[in-house]
Amino acid sequence: MSEEETPVASPAAAHPRPGITPAEFEEFVADRLLGSAAPHVSGLSVTLHEKVAGSDGTYDLDATVRYRFAGMDFLVVVEAKHHRNPIKRELVQVLHQKVQSVGAHKGVMVSTATYQSGAVAFARAHGIALVTVTDGRFLFETRDAVPVEGGAGTGPSPFIAHCHGLPGRRPGTSRDLLLVPDDDDYPRQAAEILLGCPFERLTP
Repeated sequence: MSEEETPVASPAAAHPRPGITPAEFEEFVADRLLGSAAPHVSGLSVTLHEKVAGSDGTYDLDATVRYRFAGMDFLVVVEAKHHRNPIKRELVQVLHQKVQSVGAHKGVMVSTATYQSGAVAFARAHGIALVTVTDGRFLFETRDAVPVEGGAGTGPSPFIAHCHGLPGRRPGTSRDLLLVPDDDDYPRQAAEILLGCPFERLTP
């Protein structure tokens, strides 16, 4: 396989929870993954299918996240991909184009499938966060393109969170964080790694 055709996670990780619909997946992303950051982001609002005008037309975005800091408005563009095959670089490029067109400060792609190596490389270069969701757990691609899965067990599932291009770090660098949904620090960490909010931007 060429580099572009190589998935960065095993095929077994690509299967979503049985029976979930694309609409349910979008709601899951908006409410559970992004909405959880609300306690630590001032004025956070998450909207499904908001129509946003850009420099080259109007986009119907899967989800948008908006918040305010120091009198300024911040916008995060989110795409929820209910796919079974690994996500190609072209889809991440389209998200990046939308981010630029609407003037957003960050883009996040959440998928039920893994990502091809070319998609991960492009995301790292352009500060796009990539997330894989499987069976209620989350996978972020590691720096070495080796997937790490949160441990199984009772209660909320932990997940490994990896951010591409976190503000304040060198382009192309990355880090891995273990986030647990019922942990007190989860909302702050989710806000930082998914919404691009440095700690200083978070409300007490």
